[in-house]
Amino acid sequence: MKAWRIMTAAVAILAAGCGWPGLRGPAEGAARDLPYAVLVEALQSGQPPLVASAAETFLEADRPPPRDLIEPLADAGDTRVRTIAVAVLGATRRRELAPLFRRKAGDTTPVVRLTAAFGQAMTGQASQATALRDALASPDVTLRRTAAWLLGLMGNTSAVGMLRLKLDDPDPVVVLRAAEALHHLGSNEGLEQVRALTEHDQHQIRYYATRLLGRLGTTADIPRLERLAQSRYLDVKFAAIASLAQLGDLKRIDLLLELLDSGDAEVHVLAARQLGDTAYTPAVERLAKLLKSRDLAVRTSAAEAIIRIQSAQTPWRSRILADQPPIPTAPAPAPTPTIPGTNIPTTPAVPPRRSPSPPLR
Repeated sequence: MKAWRIMTAAVAILAAGCGWPGLRGPAEGAARDLPYAVLVEALQSGQPPLVASAAETFLEADRPPPRDLIEPLADAGDTRVRTIAVAVLGATRRRELAPLFRRKAGDTTPVVRLTAAFGQAMTGQASQATALRDALASPDVTLRRTAAWLLGLMGNTSAVGMLRLKLDDPDPVVVLRAAEALHHLGSNEGLEQVRALTEHDQHQIRYYATRLLGRLGTTADIPRLERLAQSRYLDVKFAAIASLAQLGDLKRIDLLLELLDSGDAEVHVLAARQLGDTAYTPAVERLAKLLKSRDLAVRTSAAEAIIRIQSAQTPWRSRILADQPPIPTAPAPAPTPTIPGTNIPTTPAVPPRRSPSPPLR
């Protein structure tokens, strides 16, 4: 990345009032600030896929998003960008954003209106969470998918019963979203459905299910993932390798690291994305080299992977560490809005599974 781009992004971060976290030495500070600056650059790119992906990464980042860049995206022309921007703002639980969520409740697109209800619920209007419950039963598959995703973000275990019912939804993406949301909420339900969907006829479904199996699966899933690692589709193949790593099988992860040095930008993006899933800390040094790529998509995927690997905000994901430092104690979570009309008994939350983290040499 050219120096002027780095400086522009850094100024944007400071202007947003985010500041620099803590006091660090120059080398450490630059190493941690550059990925953030690349995400800021992606937010300003005007390319909807990159904007949406960068914005969504802030849901797992340790540092807050630059509000002066995220808030305008709530009015972007692209529906996915608007939806994710409103969700990211809602996840911050900032009450001063309530007027924005009320305004977006009148958006022309139903899925954005649903996400605005999520934002209102997260900023103190608990009754708005009812919209998420109702959307799970909607005939509109996009609303069902989005509602399942948002319920996972909300963090309210009262939604477990509703999400459990969606494991039998006729749409496979709803099933996968429900299983992922249940995992966010501490439940291990949905594993059998995810396993079945790794054999789905559509390779996009197989890819998403394969990614998710690394989070939900057990060592019994290693043979299945070994077969998927032979897929002719690169996204499925790479997702299987990343999921194997999350389950403790590191035999193939060097392939993803080696592909970071290939001359194919698409391969760089796919490999970086899957390494971000694994939280494999030795990959950070290799990913950092891609931050200098001339291709913004490559830089963005590398920055997203680094931020997700280094984030402490993803306790639900298995973490594969180069060593075994003490796990920091997470702050007590903020109260989550209750969902009216959900007096559904739920099973006790199951702590997320953490794969063993053997020292790596």
